Amino acid sequence: MIFRSIIFAGLVVVALLRSVGVSQTLQSPGPVAKPAAVMPEVIQFPAAAQPSEHFDTDAATNAYLAEIPASARARSDAYFEGGYWLILWDFLYGAALYLFLLRFGWSAAMRNFAERATRFKPLQTFIYWSEFLMVTTIGRSSWSIRRLFP
Repeated sequence: MIFRSIIFAGLVVVALLRSVGVSQTLQSPGPVAKPAAVMPEVIQFPAAAQPSEHFDTDAATNAYLAEIPASARARSDAYFEGGYWLILWDFLYGAALYLFLLRFGWSAAMRNFAERATRFKPLQTFIYWSEFLMVTTIGRSSWSIRRLFP
Protein backbone atom coordinates (compact mmCIF):
# COMPACT_ATOMS: atom_id res chain seq x y z
CA MET A 1 0.00 0.00 0.00
CA ILE A 2 2.86 2.38 0.79
CA PHE A 3 4.44 1.57 -2.58
CA ARG A 4 1.24 2.59 -4.39
CA SER A 5 1.07 5.81 -2.42
CA ILE A 6 4.65 6.64 -3.39
CA ILE A 7 3.95 5.90 -7.07
CA PHE A 8 0.76 7.97 -6.92
CA ALA A 9 2.59 10.93 -5.34
CA GLY A 10 5.37 10.64 -7.94
CA LEU A 11 2.85 10.69 -10.79
CA VAL A 12 1.20 13.79 -9.34
CA VAL A 13 4.56 15.59 -9.09
CA VAL A 14 5.50 14.64 -12.67
CA ALA A 15 2.12 15.83 -13.97
CA LEU A 16 2.44 19.16 -12.19
CA LEU A 17 6.00 19.72 -13.39
CA ARG A 18 5.09 18.91 -16.99
CA SER A 19 2.07 21.20 -16.95
CA VAL A 20 4.14 24.09 -15.56
CA GLY A 21 6.88 23.51 -18.14
CA VAL A 22 4.42 23.43 -21.04
CA SER A 23 2.57 26.54 -19.88
CA GLN A 24 5.83 28.50 -19.52
CA THR A 25 6.99 27.41 -22.97
CA LEU A 26 3.70 28.37 -24.58
CA GLN A 27 3.70 31.84 -22.97
CA SER A 28 7.04 33.04 -24.34
CA PRO A 29 6.41 34.50 -27.80
CA GLY A 30 10.02 34.52 -28.97
CA PRO A 31 12.30 37.28 -30.23
CA VAL A 32 10.73 37.80 -33.68
CA ALA A 33 7.07 37.57 -32.72
CA LYS A 34 4.94 40.58 -33.59
CA PRO A 35 1.90 41.62 -31.59
CA ALA A 36 -1.33 40.17 -32.94
CA ALA A 37 -2.98 43.60 -33.05
CA VAL A 38 -0.54 45.01 -35.62
CA MET A 39 -2.25 45.40 -38.97
CA PRO A 40 -0.40 45.30 -42.27
CA GLU A 41 0.52 48.73 -43.62
CA VAL A 42 -1.27 48.28 -46.95
CA ILE A 43 -4.23 46.03 -47.58
CA GLN A 44 -4.79 45.27 -51.24
CA PHE A 45 -8.14 43.93 -52.34
CA PRO A 46 -8.41 41.97 -55.58
CA ALA A 47 -10.90 43.38 -58.07
CA ALA A 48 -13.30 40.46 -57.50
CA ALA A 49 -13.27 41.17 -53.75
CA GLN A 50 -14.36 44.80 -54.05
CA PRO A 51 -17.74 45.60 -52.49
CA SER A 52 -20.55 45.84 -55.01
CA GLU A 53 -24.24 45.07 -55.41
CA HIS A 54 -23.47 41.73 -57.10
CA PHE A 55 -20.75 40.50 -54.75
CA ASP A 56 -19.75 36.87 -55.44
CA THR A 57 -18.08 35.17 -52.47
CA ASP A 58 -16.66 32.34 -54.57
CA ALA A 59 -15.04 34.77 -57.01
CA ALA A 60 -13.61 36.83 -54.13
CA THR A 61 -12.19 33.75 -52.45
CA ASN A 62 -10.64 32.53 -55.70
CA ALA A 63 -9.13 36.00 -56.28
CA TYR A 64 -7.48 35.93 -52.86
CA LEU A 65 -6.23 32.37 -53.39
CA ALA A 66 -4.77 33.35 -56.77
CA GLU A 67 -2.48 35.83 -54.97
CA ILE A 68 -0.88 33.09 -52.88
CA PRO A 69 2.30 31.65 -54.43
CA ALA A 70 2.09 28.00 -55.54
CA SER A 71 4.84 26.90 -53.16
CA ALA A 72 3.05 28.43 -50.17
CA ARG A 73 -0.25 26.89 -51.26
CA ALA A 74 1.32 23.42 -51.59
CA ARG A 75 2.94 23.79 -48.17
CA SER A 76 -0.39 24.86 -46.63
CA ASP A 77 -2.23 21.93 -48.21
CA ALA A 78 0.39 19.47 -46.95
CA TYR A 79 0.14 20.93 -43.45
CA PHE A 80 -3.65 20.71 -43.49
CA GLU A 81 -3.68 17.09 -44.70
CA GLY A 82 -1.07 16.16 -42.09
CA GLY A 83 -3.64 17.03 -39.42
CA TYR A 84 -5.70 14.00 -40.45
CA TRP A 85 -2.74 11.74 -39.74
CA LEU A 86 -2.28 13.35 -36.33
CA ILE A 87 -5.92 12.65 -35.49
CA LEU A 88 -5.48 9.00 -36.46
CA TRP A 89 -2.25 8.55 -34.47
CA ASP A 90 -3.77 10.32 -31.47
CA PHE A 91 -6.71 7.91 -31.53
CA LEU A 92 -4.46 4.86 -31.85
CA TYR A 93 -2.20 6.06 -29.03
CA GLY A 94 -5.22 6.64 -26.78
CA ALA A 95 -6.67 3.21 -27.59
CA ALA A 96 -3.32 1.56 -26.81
CA LEU A 97 -3.11 3.45 -23.51
CA TYR A 98 -6.61 2.32 -22.48
CA LEU A 99 -5.89 -1.28 -23.46
CA PHE A 100 -2.68 -1.11 -21.42
CA LEU A 101 -4.66 0.02 -18.36
CA LEU A 102 -7.12 -2.84 -18.82
CA ARG A 103 -4.61 -5.56 -19.68
CA PHE A 104 -2.21 -4.92 -16.80
CA GLY A 105 -4.96 -4.42 -14.21
CA TRP A 106 -4.29 -0.76 -13.42
CA SER A 107 -7.93 0.11 -14.02
CA ALA A 108 -9.09 -2.65 -11.67
CA ALA A 109 -6.56 -1.52 -9.06
CA MET A 110 -7.92 2.02 -9.27
CA ARG A 111 -11.46 0.68 -8.88
CA ASN A 112 -10.44 -1.43 -5.87
CA PHE A 113 -8.80 1.58 -4.25
CA ALA A 114 -11.97 3.63 -4.73
CA GLU A 115 -14.09 0.84 -3.23
CA ARG A 116 -11.80 0.60 -0.19
CA ALA A 117 -11.80 4.38 0.29
CA THR A 118 -15.57 4.73 0.69
CA ARG A 119 -18.85 2.81 0.53
CA PHE A 120 -20.73 5.67 -1.12
CA LYS A 121 -21.07 4.65 -4.81
CA PRO A 122 -21.10 8.15 -6.35
CA LEU A 123 -17.96 9.01 -4.40
CA GLN A 124 -16.34 5.76 -5.58
CA THR A 125 -17.10 6.78 -9.15
CA PHE A 126 -15.59 10.22 -8.57
CA ILE A 127 -12.44 8.76 -6.99
CA TYR A 128 -12.00 6.28 -9.87
CA TRP A 129 -12.64 9.02 -12.42
CA SER A 130 -10.05 11.27 -10.75
CA GLU A 131 -7.42 8.51 -10.77
CA PHE A 132 -8.23 7.52 -14.35
CA LEU A 133 -8.09 11.13 -15.52
CA MET A 134 -4.73 11.69 -13.83
CA VAL A 135 -3.15 8.50 -15.22
CA THR A 136 -4.41 9.09 -18.76
CA THR A 137 -3.38 12.76 -18.66
CA ILE A 138 0.13 11.80 -17.64
CA GLY A 139 0.19 9.01 -20.21
CA ARG A 140 -0.93 11.34 -22.98
CA SER A 141 1.21 14.31 -21.93
CA SER A 142 4.39 12.92 -23.46
CA TRP A 143 2.54 12.33 -26.73
CA SER A 144 1.09 15.85 -26.72
CA ILE A 145 4.39 17.52 -25.88
CA ARG A 146 6.11 15.60 -28.66
CA ARG A 147 3.47 16.87 -31.10
CA LEU A 148 3.73 20.48 -29.90
CA PHE A 149 7.52 20.64 -29.93
CA PRO A 150 8.93 18.35 -32.63
